Amino acid sequence: MTDPATLRPIPPAQAELALPALRALRPDSPYTASPDALRAFLSTTQAEGYALVGAFEPGREEAAAVAGYRVMHLLWAGRTLYVDDLSTLPEARGRGHARALLHWLEARARDLHCAELHLDSGVGEKRHTAHRLYHRAGMNVTAHHFSLPLDRGTA
Repeated sequence: MTDPATLRPIPPAQAELALPALRALRPDSPYTASPDALRAFLSTTQAEGYALVGAFEPGREEAAAVAGYRVMHLLWAGRTLYVDDLSTLPEARGRGHARALLHWLEARARDLHCAELHLDSGVGEKRHTAHRLYHRAGMNVTAHHFSLPLDRGTA
């Protein structure tokens, strides 16, 4: 399991440290196309409270796993820490990084006086391992997430 000492926030100025892990989850996002694109995204979403935390392995500069999260207020759930992104590099999977990040996120949610911790996860055969992890972490499937694609802007 990842030592908690190897978990640390990743500021926007160090976006390149998070990029490989985020690109593993979101390869088609224009915001993972380059370090500058990710920095621009982080600059925009920082005002919304979006932040990154990474799990680092000895001898590797980039994060082996990354979580992007923010605090929001929901009418039905109250103050909630929402995990936008949780991704581990393919070659670093199975080493406990995502589990360690979930524990860190839970502790962060408690420190921030959140009532709940939430995340959405895609479905399909490739997501089964992630879903098992979330269930083992005590999370439950509580909703279906629906989306309606609109013309995508960059703002």
